[in-house]
Amino acid sequence: MPTKWNRGVRETGQLKIYNKAGGWSAAVDAAIGSFNNLGLGVQLVTERDETAANVVVVVANSAAENYPHGTYLATIPPNKFKPEELHGFAWTRASSTRSNRPVEIDFAVVFLPGRVANPTPKQKEVIVVHELIHASGLNGGLPNGSDAPNKDHDSEGIMYPQMAVAGDGLIEYLHEKDTSPMSPIRVGVKTRCAMRMLWSDADCKSN
Repeated sequence: MPTKWNRGVRETGQLKIYNKAGGWSAAVDAAIGSFNNLGLGVQLVTERDETAANVVVVVANSAAENYPHGTYLATIPPNKFKPEELHGFAWTRASSTRSNRPVEIDFAVVFLPGRVANPTPKQKEVIVVHELIHASGLNGGLPNGSDAPNKDHDSEGIMYPQMAVAGDGLIEYLHEKDTSPMSPIRVGVKTRCAMRMLWSDADCKSN
């Protein structure tokens, strides 16, 4: 199920992104622009100070990559990531400051695959936008620490759980006839509603 970011971040309406993605850096920049055009209730802004970022984006060259952040270590869980495949992994740190307060995200890391053979700019962009949405709150987490069955994926659009290569872009693995590859990025109704509820408390039924 979706998890809100902490109130201080939500009130800004922004997530600060530190781009540390090496060969994927141009794709991250493109993905930030595409994300901001989707009307999801939150805007991504580039942060130049790594220690001030809400989300850090890095390239992982192994399935056991990690990212140290203060006293925490963002680590890819076993069997969740293959650096030679076109996918990524979004790690979110969620906690509660008091026993009667809901669990909220206060930091996230996006791991991108560093050993994919010749991915195109469009393919990279799709992967990055998908993972940035996970990092923005659609993290598939349950209050008990386990994963929701569908991990906040959608039946259409950028949050489809599995993509297939289509020309120089990507497309939902199962898609309707005449569906165009991404990018340009498209988003499903379920994803748009969930994000707006996370960031602006908007009523999905009226949007």
